[in-house]
Order: sequence, then structure tokens, then C-alpha cells
Amino acid sequence: REAKESDIEAISEIALLSMSLDPAWTYRYQFAKIYPIEHKENTRNRYDKYLADQREGRFCIVVAELLLHIKDETITKVIAFAIWQLPRTLLKAIDEAKPNIIEPTSDYLDRKDVSPARMKAFRAYRKVKLHWFDEKYGEKQWSLMTLATHPDYGRGGVGTALCYWAIQRAISDKIEAVTLFASPLGKLLYTKLKFIVVGIVRIQVEGEEEFVDLPGM
Repeated sequence: REAKESDIEAISEIALLSMSLDPAWTYRYQFAKIYPIEHKENTRNRYDKYLADQREGRFCIVVAELLLHIKDETITKVIAFAIWQLPRTLLKAIDEAKPNIIEPTSDYLDRKDVSPARMKAFRAYRKVKLHWFDEKYGEKQWSLMTLATHPDYGRGGVGTALCYWAIQRAISDKIEAVTLFASPLGKLLYTKLKFIVVGIVRIQVEGEEEFVDLPGM
């Protein structure tokens, strides 16, 4: 189902627990363990912004729920979510002097828990996305921004179900492509789903040895 504002706590918790296992997340949020309170607050604010963007029609956030039977009561628990950039938010024209690129919600360079240099380096994928996907498919694509599953429910098919949801929606809406940049944690899932690697973007700060490779698929 589509996420609601009341899902913010669950979404934030899933992000904190699952993303901390992903090298692409820890690369950007290099100081998360040093500033855990700030990191938790900033993560919640990040997804609050996504929910606000969903209300404006820029993104679609889908959650997967688990039915739990406790005594005589049945309750639901959000165990995964995916954030999709909707077709109408993609670029229709390119201004070479100043591209009209939507600023990602993660570009907060004044945060204590991030490495500003690495966050800036991470922006490299946006230019590649423009060339590989936006110029080719334009309004005819669904683009995956984030997919996360609670670690307690990993490898249970939840991430696959969220991807299939978007694929079926894309077919229904006559969308030409579902695109994404795979993090090291998610690459195996997308490969199993038959996503094709178009190329690989290396995220690396000049002078540093550490880097992250993001396959565009």
C-alpha cells in the first residue's frame, strides 16, 4: 500500500537498521556512529521530506506489511518500503548552464553525521542518470530511489514483491523502463530480477582510497 504519514516511525527504523548494513549508506554517512542521535533525527527528517514530496506528486512510497496475530488481536507491522520517482518529475529539457535537477533529500552538507566531500562525490550518479536514463526514457520510466527491508525479515521475498509491484504498475501505465542504481547490498536482488547493468558509476573522493561502485540498471 501507499505510505502514510503515520508510517514515518516504521520507515525511519527500517532505514536505520537496514541501511547501516549497506556500504553505500555508510560511505556517505561516515560519522553516523559518532553522532547517533543526530543521525537518527536526520534520517527521520529525510523520510519526512520524502512523504511531503509524495503529497506533492513527486514520489510514490510503497510499504509492505506483515500480519501479526497477538492473542485475539490481528495487527499489521511495516517491514519494508520502496521509494519511486514518478515519471512526471523527470527532466523534460536540459539547461546546459544550470540543469533543472531535483535536489535529493540527502544532500544536507551541514549534517554532523555526513562527510560533505563524500556527499558531493555521490552526486556524480545524478549526471550519469541523466545521460543513461532520463535522456533516453524521459517521462516513460519509473526510477527506484530507495528500497529497504527490516533485517529481521530479509531474504523473505519482500524486496522482490516491492519491485514486482512497480514493474506491474509500469506495465499497466505503459512505462518503457524501470531504472535504478544498485547499492552493494541490493545488487543481488536486482540481478535475480533480470535487471540489466548499463554501466557502473564509481563514487570516490579525490585522494581517498575508499570508494563505492553503483551499477546503473
